[in-house]
Amino acid sequence: MLDLRSLKKALEALKIAFEIYDQNLLPNHLPEKIVLRDGVIQRFEFTFELSWKTLKRYLEEYGLEKVDSLNNRDFFRVGFEQGLLDDPEVWFHYLKMRNQSSHVYDEAKATIVFSSARKFQQDAQSLLERLEEKIQ
Repeated sequence: MLDLRSLKKALEALKIAFEIYDQNLLPNHLPEKIVLRDGVIQRFEFTFELSWKTLKRYLEEYGLEKVDSLNNRDFFRVGFEQGLLDDPEVWFHYLKMRNQSSHVYDEAKATIVFSSARKFQQDAQSLLERLEEKIQ
């Protein structure tokens, strides 16, 4: 049976990071607020990685046999076909955000990634709920 505990913990950590960020009323340009934003981005990166790896494990165990030949974008397409994702294009965007955030630090990109992470949190939670339904 597919173990979803790691993904649940990652989503909870991302949720907490957003809550702490939102509760801090400092202006966004202050170093303390930037550190909180960067923490959210790091949690986004980790949760994104767990999301696609969990999707891959699901497809290995319950779906396709030839998952080794699929790339990340293929996993999102198949996840959509399996009813686990609403829109693979959105997940392509998250993949792009994840790649941008991990290779080059740029203030403008960090702001964009942070904004995307908010929507990602909802979509990743939806993925988790659908996985839970499918494996019960």
